[in-house]
Amino acid sequence: MPRFILMTISYLVSIILTFSSFFVNINGQSSLEIANRFSVVFAPVSVSHVIWIIIYFLLGYWLVMNMKKTTLKQSALFSCINILQALTIYVWHHELFIVSLGITLLLVLYLFMLYNTYPLQDKSLFGRIPFSIYLAWMTFIFITNTSFTLTAYGWNGFGLSTPLWAVILLTLGGAIALHIRFHHFDVVYPSVFIWAYIGIAIHNGFDELLVTTAALFLCGVLFVGILFIKKILPTKNKLVSRIFSLHPILRLMTLR
Repeated sequence: MPRFILMTISYLVSIILTFSSFFVNINGQSSLEIANRFSVVFAPVSVSHVIWIIIYFLLGYWLVMNMKKTTLKQSALFSCINILQALTIYVWHHELFIVSLGITLLLVLYLFMLYNTYPLQDKSLFGRIPFSIYLAWMTFIFITNTSFTLTAYGWNGFGLSTPLWAVILLTLGGAIALHIRFHHFDVVYPSVFIWAYIGIAIHNGFDELLVTTAALFLCGVLFVGILFIKKILPTKNKLVSRIFSLHPILRLMTLR
């Protein structure tokens, strides 16, 4: 019960701060006001952030359904994730952008650790899916905030144009999404990136046609990856290895 209370309190603090940051001025400004201060190409349209409603709804559902089922590791990670989420908002609103990036990266790592506590076959709403969506969105947010921070500090991009850097970041994000799709048998993770990339395409429109085209193209690539990327589950690989190890002739063949 003490673990559940701590998880609940951290969840409530996180959800209140997250949604307040969009509608209430913290340190005299909202999250979107800060985000719109600079013209950042690698950024989604504001309405894309409604995904937070889905994320926190699923996290709340997960919390209720796992009231007495979480391990000590899962409980600790969940509480730390919520605390880190609250910290990112606080430092972001105080314009400590580099510190915010560091905390966001730590948040992504903790989310990945919690995500990995579930088996690859898990596809339940009270299992891996809430953290799959959360992890994907925070990975995207980390890339977005990196672009924003570099822009805010006047980085020249090593002579490369801003749209070209945006395409590079889009490709990087797409590669990460496909990696998770293939190695973790996860169709939800790349779906979040499709949502984010559509938001980037809408945000840029015809003003940055290269970025818009790249974003839509990668949406197609990710969609194809969701449909056609397949991999044999590790359990099956282990079963085959076990058969080879038990049969003396097959074992001898493998040694050759």
